[in-house]
Amino acid sequence: MGEFGNIQLLFLVKDQKKLQVMTGLTNPEIMRIVNRYIGVSGGYLGDFSYRTHTDFYPEFCDLDIDPNQYDGTTRQRFIAILEKSPPDVQAKIVRGVLQRFPLEAKDNPATRTKELYDELSSIAGRLGNASLSGVLSIGTSMSILLLSSDPTDASRLRIGEEFREIQDKLQLATLRERFKLNQRMSIRPVDISQALLDLQPQIVHFSGHGSASGALCFETQLGQIHPVSPDALAALFKQFATQVKCIILNACYSKDQAIAIAEHIDYVIGMSQAIGDKAAISFAVGFYQALGAGRTIQDAYELGCVQIRLQGIPEHLTPVLIEKGKVT
Repeated sequence: MGEFGNIQLLFLVKDQKKLQVMTGLTNPEIMRIVNRYIGVSGGYLGDFSYRTHTDFYPEFCDLDIDPNQYDGTTRQRFIAILEKSPPDVQAKIVRGVLQRFPLEAKDNPATRTKELYDELSSIAGRLGNASLSGVLSIGTSMSILLLSSDPTDASRLRIGEEFREIQDKLQLATLRERFKLNQRMSIRPVDISQALLDLQPQIVHFSGHGSASGALCFETQLGQIHPVSPDALAALFKQFATQVKCIILNACYSKDQAIAIAEHIDYVIGMSQAIGDKAAISFAVGFYQALGAGRTIQDAYELGCVQIRLQGIPEHLTPVLIEKGKVT
């Protein structure tokens, strides 16, 4: 199964340089913050024993890693694993640290502050973004969840064509092996959380109707319109902020939803006004062409807008990309 079980961890020097550009971090800098947060004593990391350190990776990080193949203290073994891991694995390790050493624990050292907790949370997000942005020359799979709603009491949409185009573009992509595509149709509000829990996607793509008031239109049990407000959907995605990295709302008037969700999710794309079927499909084609080639979310967004222009449709300014922390 390889050095670290079923995870590919060959992280090239050139990719380390890309990582620093994308995140502003180096592995030693990440480790220094981890040291301060957990605490170091005599070369050992916190209260990690050899046994608890071994249990840490499957229990808190969902990773098949055996640190016992390395010599040295638990801190030295932790460093070796971090240095050999690509950003998506590093992100899981950092999130695992925050779960294994919670801020509210009674026996916390004085060095474990809320500021350090927030800094490590930010680092985990940036590492996850680096993985999404095509930093890896090799990597683990990326899960994409396609959600659609086309209520019977609304105008019909060409959602089937849009999803076929997405599937085709990813199947033809250079990096097609790293993408796992899942679909959920005629989605009701309760179905969204279930799909997020079951499938654990990094990218969520919604195709459907949006109202001028800013609500997204899902379906009732009878297949009719069920509007969901921006605040409600933002509250839902807040619960999955460490998992979901990018959301595409391919629906009319979804910019308000995107702004609300971007309080918690790193990248959100919404539509500033009504958008026609042809433009929505063209945007999806360009976006997933770029993503499948290992380009960044920003690049994928821009190529999606370009594809709208190439079709001669005057709606290329309708899609809007909003990054977490940059909402104005």
